[in-house]
Amino acid sequence: MSARISASLDGRVPWGASWIRLCLVALGIVFLCRTHAAHAAPPVVFSKQVLPILQAQCLGCHGGAHPASGYTMETRDRLIAGGRHGAAILPGKGAKSNLTLYLIGELKPKMPPGGAMDLEKIALIRRWIDEGAKVDTMNAVPAATPKAAIPAIPTPSTALQPAPITALAYAPDGKALAVGGYRVVRLLDPATGEVIRTLSGAADQVQALAYSSDGKLLAAAGGIPGKAGEVVLYDTQTGKPLRTLVGHTEVVYAVAWKPNSRELATGSLDKTACIWNADTGQCTRTLKDHADAVFGVAYSPDGKLLATGSADRSAKLFDTTIWKCVAVLTAHQDAVTHVAFNRDGTLLATAGADRQIRIWKVEIGKMENPLRQQGEGDTINACAFSPDGSLLVWGASNRVVKVFNGDGSNQMREMKDAQDWVYSIAIGNDNQTVAAGTQDGKVLFWNGREGKLLRTVTLLPTGAKIEAAK
Repeated sequence: MSARISASLDGRVPWGASWIRLCLVALGIVFLCRTHAAHAAPPVVFSKQVLPILQAQCLGCHGGAHPASGYTMETRDRLIAGGRHGAAILPGKGAKSNLTLYLIGELKPKMPPGGAMDLEKIALIRRWIDEGAKVDTMNAVPAATPKAAIPAIPTPSTALQPAPITALAYAPDGKALAVGGYRVVRLLDPATGEVIRTLSGAADQVQALAYSSDGKLLAAAGGIPGKAGEVVLYDTQTGKPLRTLVGHTEVVYAVAWKPNSRELATGSLDKTACIWNADTGQCTRTLKDHADAVFGVAYSPDGKLLATGSADRSAKLFDTTIWKCVAVLTAHQDAVTHVAFNRDGTLLATAGADRQIRIWKVEIGKMENPLRQQGEGDTINACAFSPDGSLLVWGASNRVVKVFNGDGSNQMREMKDAQDWVYSIAIGNDNQTVAAGTQDGKVLFWNGREGKLLRTVTLLPTGAKIEAAK
């Protein structure tokens, strides 16, 4: 909710307050400078200047029969009206319109989910809103001649600055921690923070990671926003991609392996969950039970249940022997960002953009209400049980990581060392080392039982900077 929490205009991708202020200042400078340079500039023409931007970076999610969060941009009235969270555009008030605030990251998540929009484009949209949000036509006007078309700008092959750490996964033997960033997965030595290996081949930001039970395969989920989702399967011995799973029409935000199996599940912004055969690379089943993006997937330890969490505010349980939905959990008041089973499958944790984590006793037919819930000060982006089930840990957009006992009834520790929003959480095989990935490209390691910071690893485009705790 990633990267992840609602990949609609209602959910996730965290940014710090200082960055928001910087964006506002920069946006104002761009806007004022352009206005000063062309104070007599003609009004913005929606079909020629604004609509192409929306088509390229927004309509992939906010269009079609089931637009994300109920917000479609396909008509002028719906474009202005917004979705579940109210009006997106206030004509004449560009700086106060939700659309602008989401684009600069003041409202969460920062839009679009796959990467920031250029400030000049945001300034243009804001000026159009300031001028009354007038729409001449909802059909884009092509350039006068093909020669006048602006060439496509290639996407950078590597990050130009530390990329958000949107995914973490410990190898089954505990000897490596996989870290998802922009177009790469880096394997860290958990004991030192040193980079062991870098895996390339991802098309864009890696949003989710999962090791197969035998540790031989690593699945890295992601894709290009508005184009297609993907899951790259790596051979962990060679570090080379074996194959890429394609079929989702939008970014894949969740991936999980069925225990002791070559089957895996994925969840995507395209509102579906897919079941895959890792050997053939084929999607064997598509689950279309959610009305919005699927941000979480998890198999129970025995593989008999699959849990999914969605921006439609629900989590669902499927019987994998007959692929029937056997439970619908509707307690959350906003997007469900993550789902996780404990060691024996008796408990399910669901995290949400409603700032709540709910713990459910897994009893099919008796899951109307959670066993308990705990609140947080901001969107909870990730949660995990320790391998032995004795700890439940979560990370949130308020930069806090909390450690509870295994049933979520008692808080044990609270760590506030992160300097930016926490995206991802993983717990080591020692059942006490907690790793958290943050928006500013850092992985923090703690002794979770003591709440003691061990080290911070900043993953730079050129390598890793390791800082031992003072």
